[in-house]
Amino acid sequence: MSTPVGEEPRVQPTLLRKILVGIGTLLAGNAASTLTAMASSMVLARYLGVAEYGRYSLIFLYATLFQGLASFGLDDILTRELSRGRRSAEQLVGNAVLLRLGGALGAILLCSVAAAWGERDPQIARGTLVAVLPLVLSAVYVPLWSVLASRMEYPLREAIVVGSRVAELLLLVACAWAGAGLLTLVGVAALAQSVPLALTLWLVRPRVRWNLRWDGRLAKDLFVQAAPLGVASMVALVYGRVDGILLARLAGYEAVGLYSAAYKFLNLALTLPYVVTAAVFPVMARVEEDRATVQTVFQRAFDYLILTALPLGVAGAVLGPSVVRAVYGPGFEGAAAPLQVLLWATGFMFAARTCRQLLVAGGQQTAHLALLVGGAIANVALNLWWIPVAGIVGAAWATLCAEVAVLAASYGIVRRRLGLSLQWRFAARAAVAAAGMALATGASVPLGAWPSATMGAGAYLALTAVLGLWPRKTRAVLTWVGIRAGAP
Repeated sequence: MSTPVGEEPRVQPTLLRKILVGIGTLLAGNAASTLTAMASSMVLARYLGVAEYGRYSLIFLYATLFQGLASFGLDDILTRELSRGRRSAEQLVGNAVLLRLGGALGAILLCSVAAAWGERDPQIARGTLVAVLPLVLSAVYVPLWSVLASRMEYPLREAIVVGSRVAELLLLVACAWAGAGLLTLVGVAALAQSVPLALTLWLVRPRVRWNLRWDGRLAKDLFVQAAPLGVASMVALVYGRVDGILLARLAGYEAVGLYSAAYKFLNLALTLPYVVTAAVFPVMARVEEDRATVQTVFQRAFDYLILTALPLGVAGAVLGPSVVRAVYGPGFEGAAAPLQVLLWATGFMFAARTCRQLLVAGGQQTAHLALLVGGAIANVALNLWWIPVAGIVGAAWATLCAEVAVLAASYGIVRRRLGLSLQWRFAARAAVAAAGMALATGASVPLGAWPSATMGAGAYLALTAVLGLWPRKTRAVLTWVGIRAGAP
């Protein structure tokens, strides 16, 4: 069953308000957090230079690959179980912390062995060990965040995340000013992970009751439910990070530095789908009880993510070189070409993430895992073929093509297993508006990159309003200020 494109969502006002507040809070928090992380990258890139920044990025690429083993899918399962309210929250949180601590210790051991065995540079191997140690800290505070997520109470969590990012930025700026070396910078970034632990224990712990007593039956049940998702999260990290590892092997540290600089902008863009899927996940978890509401939420989430994703590709094509030059400075000009490809992948990533999270919410963790395994295999194969041919641009094209394939498969499984589907008229009209933006941007290129981007953005906003792509209340405001907004 599906909701016609022109109808407003039939969601209870209180629930809709919670979703919108959650999206707004998560969007503000994630935007601030990601922008702060971008500022840290800008400081490091300008201080270290392309090759050393590539080595720094490679250290954290190795460490990130083992995050999935530490969490092992428990976070989403914990949020889902807490949202359903069928079990003791105290026992759920306590056993999740214990399971996560075991996973963190295993991840640290395996990461240390892998870095020592697989990396020729001993400094990178030592840095990887330092970078992976904070997994023990996250094992304690992240399950407490799941309690807040299940209650759709996001402001406190986002304040903790942003505060931690700001602390990390200040520490890195101080170390760069003092002339610190590569390993010192890695150690400072790792030390900064104690900030969210301290803030969470101080601010959240008094509000959340938890019991660290081991319950074998409950722990086993959580582990069994999380296992497909845990393997999927590890595969997802390989899927998303393997291009950087392969670039280090096939093209050198400088290529890693340039590609990492471009990928930071993609991470910034991916803030939006993360926010939307995180905010609606507790609602999606009720797919068995209220399929009609979940269908409406799925359609609207998809529509407005696509509405945001399409202009990113157009803007990236024009502004890519200017933005890279402004953020990273001389020496990083080569990051512009992969950035222009990667931003076109955002639309596919947005939609695919929505579909995959819906599968997890509906208890289809195995399908979620199969999708990520297939995507990872495709991504590795495409990178091995494309990197020797086209370097960092080839890695970007491999990411784009793999995302197209994953989206097609994800949507097919959602339709077949959950009985949910999408209508595409909204996306088609958004594509028309994006085409108008491309024409306006291209026609104004002689004026310069920034005036051209301004003209394109204005054209896109006007066309989306005329085509009736904004919610009803937003269209009323647009009409009031003199922009004729069509009705869908």
